[in-house]
Amino acid sequence: MKKGYQKLLSFAGMLLIAACTTITPPPPTTTITNEPPAAVSQANIEPPYNPGEPRLVTLASSSPLVTISVMVTHGATSDPVGKEGLANLTADAILDGGYTNAGTKVTKERLAEMTAPWGSGARPSNFTSSRTTTFYFTAPREVLGQYVRDVLRPMLKEPAFDAQEIDRLKNETLSTISSLRSEDLENLGLAVIDQYVLAGTPYEHHPVGTDASIPTITRDDVVRFYRDFYRPENLIIGVSTEDTAVVNQVREAVRSVNRNATTASPKVTIPQPTAIAGREVFIVEEPNAPAASVHLGFPYAVNRNHPDYWPLYVANVWLGTHRDSFGQLYQKIREERGYNYGDYSYIEYWGGRTSSLFQVFNQPREQQYFSLWLRPVKHEHAVHLAKAATYELEQLVRRGLMPDDVEAAKNKARILYLNLGETVPRLLAARVDDAFYGTQQGFLDDYLASLDAVTPEQVNAAIRRHLNTENIKYVIVTSTPHLALTQEQLMSRDPVFGKSWSEYEFTTAKLPDGTTVWQVPEAKVATVQLDAAWANYPLRLRKVAVTNVRNLFTSPTMSKASN
Repeated sequence: MKKGYQKLLSFAGMLLIAACTTITPPPPTTTITNEPPAAVSQANIEPPYNPGEPRLVTLASSSPLVTISVMVTHGATSDPVGKEGLANLTADAILDGGYTNAGTKVTKERLAEMTAPWGSGARPSNFTSSRTTTFYFTAPREVLGQYVRDVLRPMLKEPAFDAQEIDRLKNETLSTISSLRSEDLENLGLAVIDQYVLAGTPYEHHPVGTDASIPTITRDDVVRFYRDFYRPENLIIGVSTEDTAVVNQVREAVRSVNRNATTASPKVTIPQPTAIAGREVFIVEEPNAPAASVHLGFPYAVNRNHPDYWPLYVANVWLGTHRDSFGQLYQKIREERGYNYGDYSYIEYWGGRTSSLFQVFNQPREQQYFSLWLRPVKHEHAVHLAKAATYELEQLVRRGLMPDDVEAAKNKARILYLNLGETVPRLLAARVDDAFYGTQQGFLDDYLASLDAVTPEQVNAAIRRHLNTENIKYVIVTSTPHLALTQEQLMSRDPVFGKSWSEYEFTTAKLPDGTTVWQVPEAKVATVQLDAAWANYPLRLRKVAVTNVRNLFTSPTMSKASN
């Protein structure tokens, strides 16, 4: 035998390896479910507040620019049934539909002219998420008084809500929905898993709305949503200065929004998602998708207020740090085997992942979920890697982390901290999120201390309590030519292999009896053993649903999109 190689029969050898290395499912006594405690069966979306007053957070900064953010603690989850997308459309109408200032109409074109001399950040922007809507303003300190008087105050207090402008924004929204189906395939899969995991709740629809709902939204709907939810008590103000004069100007401007309201702001409750029973897959058929994407997830009761948040944060860094090579998923799937671009895990919702390297703030949620994202993969490898991801998650749940693993993950998390808080807007945005959650410890302010306090015992206990592989929802986006094979592999009990040994560039040799065998380098034996374990891992799916991409975002529920 050539030194450094092991000779293995092509397929029989792989099956033999698999038989020796396949891990059996955990016994029933250790199965972890994701059903939330009865005590949190409903989440009231109105955090504690002082009636009639916005909450305020400040940040000591000597920057010549002052950053201001105004978060409305209502987003797409406050959309009325049948009016999905109303929160987003209302925010867009405030931002781009014009407003009145001292009796003069300020159009979006006039706003651009006014703010241009003050820098690109002076043109306000907004972001509507499921639970919140946030507006952003930036201006030089020396013109801040004028900026608050001519831009911030009238925009938020006196939006025009012109019917023609609202119709224009509705048409733009419908174009956005169409683009999400056909032009942004990575965000497509992320949007679907977000809705699929939280089915049965107001999180189930995308913040932009649906083809059916947008045309039904009227000007009266927009005005009503604004009057109902844009109230001082529903607002959180962030200001990147502690200058009392500046802070007071901003606070007085924001607290004037709908100050004359005579009725209480409506209360909105969000039911918990239905507990997942077993494993199920939702396949999205995108006719011309150049590659597949694989997602899996399940809801749980952990958010930034939960005592297990930081232990899970450490575990997650070890498993699949976003856009980083440190995570174990990345190391095994991409680095060692070259399957794809990246393999990541998340302990909370993260919109904008395709265009961001680091945590995106101002999209807080009380209801969170755990998820994995494999991007992008060859269509023929999608099922193999769905098995791989589940297998690796199961190993984490079964074995936990060793103290050295925990320390390595904490060290990596400390390095990430340098990027998470590198700009004033990021620091301020994190504090606004802290105010939303009502946390005693700030996410960035206490980041390092929170990490330092985490022990291996806490990490492993949190993993056992909250992570599971028995109750999972999967999303696979694939192309029409590969749809049948994907379905067949998912439903079959046969092994589903990924890369062939020829793709690994192993060579063959003939034994004296004429048998052809593969020559596997010693360094690659563990690799192919794990490949075989992944291939033989049983998904045991109870349901496989399929839909064409054209059926997505047409109605607020995922069930209506599936065949």
